[in-house]
Amino acid sequence: MRKVIFCISLVLNIFSIQAQKVVKPNIVVLMADDIGLGDISFYHKQSSKTAPAVMTPNIDKLISEGMRFSDAHSPASLCAPTRFSMMTGNYSYRNQKPYGVWTANADALIDKNNFTTGARIAKKGGYNTAFFGKWGFGGSWIKGKKVDYKKETGGALSYGFDYAVELPEGIQNKPFAFYENREWMKIKSNSVLKEINSVQNGYKFSKKHNDRGGIGDSNWDPTEAGGILVDKTVAYIKKQKGSEKPFFLYYCSQAVHIPHTPPAMLDGNKVAGTTPGVHGDMIYELDIQVGMIIEALKKTGAYENTLFVFTSDNGGLSFDQNMKKAGHDTSNGLNGSKGSIYEGGHRVPFIAVWPGVIQANSISNEPVVGQDMVATIAALSQQKLDISKVFDSANLLPYFKGEKTEKPAHIYLMHQSKGGPTYAIRDGKWKLILKGKKPGVLENLTPIELYDLESNLFEDSSRNLIEDSKHKNRIENMMKTYIDVRVSKVTTVN
Repeated sequence: MRKVIFCISLVLNIFSIQAQKVVKPNIVVLMADDIGLGDISFYHKQSSKTAPAVMTPNIDKLISEGMRFSDAHSPASLCAPTRFSMMTGNYSYRNQKPYGVWTANADALIDKNNFTTGARIAKKGGYNTAFFGKWGFGGSWIKGKKVDYKKETGGALSYGFDYAVELPEGIQNKPFAFYENREWMKIKSNSVLKEINSVQNGYKFSKKHNDRGGIGDSNWDPTEAGGILVDKTVAYIKKQKGSEKPFFLYYCSQAVHIPHTPPAMLDGNKVAGTTPGVHGDMIYELDIQVGMIIEALKKTGAYENTLFVFTSDNGGLSFDQNMKKAGHDTSNGLNGSKGSIYEGGHRVPFIAVWPGVIQANSISNEPVVGQDMVATIAALSQQKLDISKVFDSANLLPYFKGEKTEKPAHIYLMHQSKGGPTYAIRDGKWKLILKGKKPGVLENLTPIELYDLESNLFEDSSRNLIEDSKHKNRIENMMKTYIDVRVSKVTTVN
């Protein structure tokens, strides 16, 4: 009888241990470059009676299988500060270079400020970690030392990633080359490092920077960059099959930043020339990349236990006249586009899919910011978030799961752009836009626009409430709050 009781007790203990052992999901975050809401055919169909100029079936399918956030924002309206924020969970005003383009050998301003990264958090929580694509915010080489372009001294491996295939500045600037685990990854066996001219890098035929050159791989061809990145990503996903560890994969696509150089073919699909303009072709290439990564997750059996998030580093591009003539509106009716303080500059797609956890074809109206993925990664990897290092990132798991929350994720949203007006603060439905006399200096700020986004999402300037006496106290309080938050460095999340 004792043996029977002992066996039953042993079995119950085993089941109890297994029940306590929570299976951590894989995490894939895909951040597109310069994609606005109107670049996704799903959103175009919602707002227009005309057929989309470019179709994005794979991204549209993510929307049907997951949750879309109607009030999602990039941390800034430009690339580099957003990439810093996505990595650290902090608005870039917390560092010494809050906006602008950071060169590959500039300080990434992470360790200097005692910040951490989502990758470091995931790694500590037992994840394999990998980065693919455009790094784009400095730290690839140590500033002040002569750069040897054959080998990185920093980059993704310095910030918590086990494996990386990097374009230090994307396809937009030197070095025009790939780096795999810090080593220069030759495109072909006969590759050498040399000066690349604007014809070879595609800028000769672009909107601007027509004479931009720089050091790069002698076999550099920007039309092949996306294919190289996604093929490496698919190979990595396949290698993870059978691993006892979950993986965190951060994919930063080269698409759709200029120069617009779509490939002839990708994954058996014709790309170049399939839409009215090269901008549209690049959007289509991005969609194919999404499809290839999803397919790899499904083929390896990882998809069912993967949180997949799609978003963008800022609003979209609006200068392709051929796409405009075809009815394409990158901002989907919002005011502004990339680089703007208005909603079109930072209100972006944010789509989350997690089979069996996130309800299919669901919507969240919660205001969120891309950098919220840092706190979310901490929650998924069962790590306590260090609030002395991460100030502006909210855990999105309750929203993914459809749970009721007592407080909003963010107390305030803090928006910024490089050009003027430079600053804005969002408090509930209210958005106050501020103009400064000198970028980065908080003295002499002037409130110039106030919008009720519930009734005026498109920020129609004829309904600017800044001169409305009824809102005088609101304007004064919001401006004071903005300055107090910046100066005191308090958290912006609940």
